[in-house]
Amino acid sequence: MQDKGRGHWERAQSMEGEIASPTANAGSGPAGFRGDVPAVATRSRRPLWPFAVLAVGASLIVGGSVQHAVDQKNAARDLYRMQVLTTESRFLDEERSQVALPVARRDISAFDDLAGWISRDGGVNGDGTLQVTLGAGSAAQPTQIDLSVTVASPYASTTVAIWSILVFSQTGVGSDEGACVLSSTLLGPGRATTGLQLGGGYYVQACSPSWWSAGSVMDPHLGAAGISQSPG
Repeated sequence: MQDKGRGHWERAQSMEGEIASPTANAGSGPAGFRGDVPAVATRSRRPLWPFAVLAVGASLIVGGSVQHAVDQKNAARDLYRMQVLTTESRFLDEERSQVALPVARRDISAFDDLAGWISRDGGVNGDGTLQVTLGAGSAAQPTQIDLSVTVASPYASTTVAIWSILVFSQTGVGSDEGACVLSSTLLGPGRATTGLQLGGGYYVQACSPSWWSAGSVMDPHLGAAGISQSPG
């Protein structure tokens, strides 16, 4: 009996040992699964800040380029406005001084010289790209001078009619003067039908079709001066 009891006790001890010490190959998964659990691959995360820095830098470069282009365009417009205004002002000064003279003493060549002088003026044509040319016109009408002038640069080419008309009053003799746009690349092809805006409050009216026919003595007579209504 003792031997049989000892046998039961030894088998019990052996079973406890097997339960307490599972085999090295036993898996922790479902029944029938054996072997080591494979390692799960993990992807290292790259920091995102370099991409953010690149994106910000690219946007700054693009934004800076756009702003630079806008600044250049505005500068070119302002320069051209000054060139057109200067041309008009100097031609009006010369017309004002000549329209009071008898027709026989007026000198139309002085206006051609004036156009060349403006083109050579470093204060107006500092880049050397401006060309002012005298077009059709006449100083032969008794009470007025009407001329066409083209102001051309890489920015635009504009032809304006400039006139000075004698005005007689009880206080003496004066002049009524003005300008109108005949054509401009800024307005599209053909004769200008709308006024020219160049910013800074500068505006030149379009030439009225009635100024190519006989009208009031206070209106410019562009047709009588030989100025064509159709540019080109």
